[in-house]
Amino acid sequence: MPRSDQRQLQLADERVRLVPIALFLGALFIGIHACLFYFDVTDPAAFLRGDRAIDRLAHVHGLLAAGSSAIIHAALDSGVPGDFLQHAVLYAIGGRYLVIVAQIALQLFTLLLVYSFVARTSGSAKIAATAGMLIVIMPGSLLNPHLLVTEAWFTALLMIGTVSICEAVDAKRDAPSPAYLYLGFASLGLASAIRPQGLLIPLVLTTYLLFAFPKARGASLKAALLAYAVFPLSWMTLRFLLVGDFGLGSSNADLATNLAFRADRILSLPLDSTGRMDLLPFIHLALSHPLAFFNTLYADAFNLILNPGANHLFGYYLQFGETPNGFSWLKVRDQSGMGGVVAEVLTRNAKLVALFGIWTAIHAAVLFGVARACIEIVRDRRSMPPWIWIVMIVVVTTALSGFAAGLVRWNLRSGVEPLLAVLAAYGLFAGNLVSSRSQPVSSIPDASGLYRDPGRLKHAE
Repeated sequence: MPRSDQRQLQLADERVRLVPIALFLGALFIGIHACLFYFDVTDPAAFLRGDRAIDRLAHVHGLLAAGSSAIIHAALDSGVPGDFLQHAVLYAIGGRYLVIVAQIALQLFTLLLVYSFVARTSGSAKIAATAGMLIVIMPGSLLNPHLLVTEAWFTALLMIGTVSICEAVDAKRDAPSPAYLYLGFASLGLASAIRPQGLLIPLVLTTYLLFAFPKARGASLKAALLAYAVFPLSWMTLRFLLVGDFGLGSSNADLATNLAFRADRILSLPLDSTGRMDLLPFIHLALSHPLAFFNTLYADAFNLILNPGANHLFGYYLQFGETPNGFSWLKVRDQSGMGGVVAEVLTRNAKLVALFGIWTAIHAAVLFGVARACIEIVRDRRSMPPWIWIVMIVVVTTALSGFAAGLVRWNLRSGVEPLLAVLAAYGLFAGNLVSSRSQPVSSIPDASGLYRDPGRLKHAE
């Protein structure tokens, strides 16, 4: 058989395999989360084992208890709307279990969306399956749907926005699609209404689009304005009209609170000693204690990148390990680094140690794949397709924006876990397939009515 015909059959076979793999991943995901949901039912306290979950529940109860005349002010004076409003609506309808089911559904949608995206951009069942499997078993994907946290919501909207913008700049288009651009940037605006960690993403993406696609500068600028009109401008205007304040609203997770948390760490004070701090006093403090300031950044970067999240998942949420009252992983990390955290973990029961080891190995494989993909991207940067740069911008901007938090935890990378899975899958199995995305499109369809587009299998017209 000629080599070209053999390649055509391989491409057709890859396409046939993609649907069963998607069904398998969906079934595996549902099976895992059905078991975790059963655990949630048997241990109701597990729902509140997420970051700020108890505070968020208090906001939800306060909102539901407010009368018709006070509910608007209660909502507008509790920080960004996506931090609690969607939970309050679901909680009012069906309680905590409806919140969990909705978040599981969101995470499943995210899985299938990103799997479909990888299948289209790679044309490879192996790469798509690897990315999908990594998403299923990543700590954020396992943990966040079952907690009263915002990560599942933020991740879903961030992925809708990222994939839509990647579709907008697809190689087969003469110019970026305005419809996809508007959808993508509107989704990013909604994502930042849930976690302000996403506020810089539309700005950085727009800067890239203005230089990479000069003919679409008008559409790119309009899309960016749409993102910021969705949030924060609409929210700030609404607050100004109804409560007389043009800000986002104060909360125990706003910038002033987070700057105070970091100030406490710089000064080695107990957390929440300072309460709140404005930006200029914080800058003066950081400049006065540069070594201590950079030490907090170093510890946070180490945690954000290298912490596999297994202890939170298996130790804190599932309670496989015993955590003494008053014990603080943050304190151990700040005083002894990640080595001290690992040593502390190793003193616990064998089940937690084994699970920690397995998920550390998985995390190491993800880091290796991402690093290899990044090397390929830098080496062949001129031949990279636009979607690669969109993914990289979202990952880097989201990660760096997380340092505005006073306590940078590993779960601040949860929003981009699916994109890390994409990069890891390419890095582990694509070889130089990533850099081959910019090859010319074949104009001759194969025997299955498909032709090869850079990074895409699609029907011949």
